[in-house]
Amino acid sequence: MKKQLTFRLFLAVSALFIMAGQGCKKENASDQSVKGVALSKTTVTLKPGTSETLSYTVFPENASNKNVSWSTSDASVATVNTAGEVTAVKPGTATVTITTQEGSETATCSVTVTQNDAINVSGNVEGTWAKYSVVNVTGHLKIPAGKKLVIEEGVEVIVSTGGQDANDTKIEWIVDGNLYITGTDDNPVLISVPSAQRTAANSFKRLWGGIIGSATAAEILIDHAVIEYTGAITTSTSPSVVSGLFKAGGGEGMVAFNTNNPSGSYVIQNTTFRNTGEDAIYVQGGNCIFTNNTFYAVGEAGGEAINVKAGCKVDAAYNLMYSANTNAFKLSNSGADAHRAQAQIYAYNNTIVNTGWRRDPNGPKGGSIWAEKGALVNVYNNLVVNAMFRAKAPKWGENATDGPDLNSKIDYNYYAAGPQTSTVPQHIANGTASGYDGFKTGVKDAVYGNNDISGTAAGDKDPRFVNFPFSSNPLLDFAFDASWNFHLQAGSPALTGAKTDFTPYFSSTGVTVNGTTYKSPAPAAFFGAFGAQ
Repeated sequence: MKKQLTFRLFLAVSALFIMAGQGCKKENASDQSVKGVALSKTTVTLKPGTSETLSYTVFPENASNKNVSWSTSDASVATVNTAGEVTAVKPGTATVTITTQEGSETATCSVTVTQNDAINVSGNVEGTWAKYSVVNVTGHLKIPAGKKLVIEEGVEVIVSTGGQDANDTKIEWIVDGNLYITGTDDNPVLISVPSAQRTAANSFKRLWGGIIGSATAAEILIDHAVIEYTGAITTSTSPSVVSGLFKAGGGEGMVAFNTNNPSGSYVIQNTTFRNTGEDAIYVQGGNCIFTNNTFYAVGEAGGEAINVKAGCKVDAAYNLMYSANTNAFKLSNSGADAHRAQAQIYAYNNTIVNTGWRRDPNGPKGGSIWAEKGALVNVYNNLVVNAMFRAKAPKWGENATDGPDLNSKIDYNYYAAGPQTSTVPQHIANGTASGYDGFKTGVKDAVYGNNDISGTAAGDKDPRFVNFPFSSNPLLDFAFDASWNFHLQAGSPALTGAKTDFTPYFSSTGVTVNGTTYKSPAPAAFFGAFGAQ
């Protein structure tokens, strides 16, 4: 009896094990739903422009739906495609996520993008400086004739400020070939000095020379860049002096950007020039378009934002010019000869603020727009605010030596000055202590267009900027506040009345640089560069 009971118990337990095994086998075979996903890597480090493909595993192995999707937390840092290929864009961090179609199971990989390796350069340069690189300039630079240099977005060009010889000659950058600077709005190209030297005290210390296009420089594009701390004083051994591009013997302040080829093609747009010892743009030849640029803290004891000489045809529009030492524009046919034709300029729809006040106060000169020496100028739609003077054309019509071409037009410009006054003794002695003083009728050499809009008292014709202290910003200030908004409020008197029935030089034909044709923008019906927000 005991044996039979034991045997029966054995059979019952065995049956249970068999049934349990059969049940588990049946469940594993039928349940093919997704339970999870895993990536081959959870961290990846890349340099801009490089890629790595992530592999993945969906669990269980026999899952019936292994479809997945990919996403990135920041496509400006790293992208990912449907195959899991991760491509680095710019320095930063991003998270790449894989998500199963069934069950929305996820796994992540942290992507770190580092800067490209820094390089040191001097002497002859050409080729490409890859995006997001640091380029340390340790000596004078030259792009040889017939060669080109491309500088991609996000590159930082750091110029050494030490003297290069016994004369303490500062670094200069000569362009005999072609230069193409191609930054973006989010990632401009920076051309500066070491970060520790980027201080307010160094604003006009002239820490390096500038970019000089020679007589063989055929094309230069500067798009979305920041160029600063230029204006070094030349010496007898400066490359620009040795090459005959600046005065023999040296002792002249360099400019941030210069041209010397009347046949050249030059486009500068979306670029900031700041903290320059002399002029920002000084052109002595070429077909030029200068648009949507910002200028501030330009010039130590003299200097213009844009200075045009003979041999140039220029369209300059939609620029913001703040606190240029002498003028926003100096437009001159100086230097004309058989090889350098008459300077011809359209300067329109620019916003000009606080210019002229920091000029050496031995006598009033300039203040906003200065036209002279036979240049053919068309100056329209500019918004001139708190400048020392309105547009001037010395002895215009009296003689061909001093004044601009008689066919020039300076009209349809808007002038407004707040109640601020200068405390500089010479300004007070000359009766030019306020912006309104320089806008009144009867000012020597000033131009009064029939269609100009100008206040009749200090504070009149406030253009009503969205955010700029029109009535309190000190006249001699050169510090720029990035929070200022120079768009016009609704109802601003500067929103209507400008001139639109003219055709800038390059609005149709354009200027072709590096295979791309850039065209000058059409004039706007508002005054200044920005219009309503």
